[in-house]
Amino acid sequence: MMKYLALLPIAFMLGTPAIAETINPYQEKGCAYDGDVGKDGKPAGKGTWRCQDGRSYTGAFKNGKFDGQGVYTVSANRETFIEPFNSNSTKFRNMVLSGTFKKGLAHGKFTASQNGETVFIMKCENGMIKEVKLPKTK
Repeated sequence: MMKYLALLPIAFMLGTPAIAETINPYQEKGCAYDGDVGKDGKPAGKGTWRCQDGRSYTGAFKNGKFDGQGVYTVSANRETFIEPFNSNSTKFRNMVLSGTFKKGLAHGKFTASQNGETVFIMKCENGMIKEVKLPKTK
């Protein structure tokens, strides 16, 4: 039993590859990142990217980009355009887009919501919308 307890600190160190940090500015002026970073100093793991104009992303990062499950939010005082859907997107207002990113671009199924209600569901590949559906009505 003691030999397993001796391995516990090593297992803990290997299981925590990232360090929490704040990077300000990040990606552009007025935006900051708060969360895990890799050895290269770029966002890696879980974190939040926020901009003064109301855009934000909370979720997974890899190599400094949105990568994995996340939620991208645009405030009512800014618009977001979907294609190619990334951190510089503009045109929709007051939207919450939940889905999967790959190398900074929307990739997979996304749910677009406004005021807590699903507006549409879309499928993206490398930031480009491939399919849009309305939500099923009850």
